[in-house]
Amino acid sequence: MKLKTLLLMAFVTASTFAQDTEFKFSKDGLTDFIVTIYDGAAKDTYTRAQAWVKDNAKKNFVVVSAVEGEKLTIEGTKENFLCSKAGGTTVCTSATFTIEINFKDGKYKFAALGLTEKANNSANTTVHNLDDFSEYYDKDGTLKKYKDEVPAAYETLFNDLNKSLIAFMDKKKKAENW
Repeated sequence: MKLKTLLLMAFVTASTFAQDTEFKFSKDGLTDFIVTIYDGAAKDTYTRAQAWVKDNAKKNFVVVSAVEGEKLTIEGTKENFLCSKAGGTTVCTSATFTIEINFKDGKYKFAALGLTEKANNSANTTVHNLDDFSEYYDKDGTLKKYKDEVPAAYETLFNDLNKSLIAFMDKKKKAENW
């Protein structure tokens, strides 16, 4: 009996401190942040992340603020963020996102801070609250009609940004250690 109790307590403790490794979309919003294990010193990972931003300048990636070796706040754009068919034509939106990356030795925290969306044929911009996606759900908790693509668009955007960062840093690290 004591062993079962001990195992249950260990599981609950481990679950409490578990960190997300991918962004997830839900009615309550997008995952606040993910933690990625990345071998290396914080200052080296920081430098490689800065190089990633410069490499993505064509996508309007810019460093909005930085704390040397510790934190980067980055803004960028994603063309064709969400596309839907309307009246026989496809209408797409572009997204402007803000992310923050905090660096520690052996890992970094990747946080989604904000997202605005603008239809490609419009001047209007919509600011999205990443902490509440109830606007996309019916009262019964199901995703609203014609919103099927929304969860995947958010998850893909932020997860792909993190994957792109990892791939770039791995390539950079390999080139440095040839």
